Amino acid sequence: MPDPTILTEMILPDQANHYGTLFGGRGLSLMTRAAFVAASRHAREKVVLVACHDARFDEPVPMGSLFVLGATVVGVGRSSMRVHVEGVCERPEAGTRRQVSQATFTMVAVDAAGRPVPVPPLEADAA
Repeated sequence: MPDPTILTEMILPDQANHYGTLFGGRGLSLMTRAAFVAASRHAREKVVLVACHDARFDEPVPMGSLFVLGATVVGVGRSSMRVHVEGVCERPEAGTRRQVSQATFTMVAVDAAGRPVPVPPLEADAA
């Protein structure tokens, strides 16, 4: 399994809802960004989002917390990649961490004209 892509974002007021926690749309956007980076690194091509599956936000992420995202390519087709993303809420002042979200994204590698192009297999698949 490849090393995960890790993105960390501190949740500030402009990313929060009226409850003082991470707005779900912003959280999904950050998770998509992590999936994009992981897929881009794997494909070494431009990639586009095709689908998001089973997105869950199990707990809120309060303002001032870190939203730490780990994204890993877990499956590869001819031009598509499945990327699993897990989100962790870290309270830096307390040193606590808990998983709060997850989703799986389907990304497709494309050429300059937007047509799908082949991607390499996962290292485990190539062996």
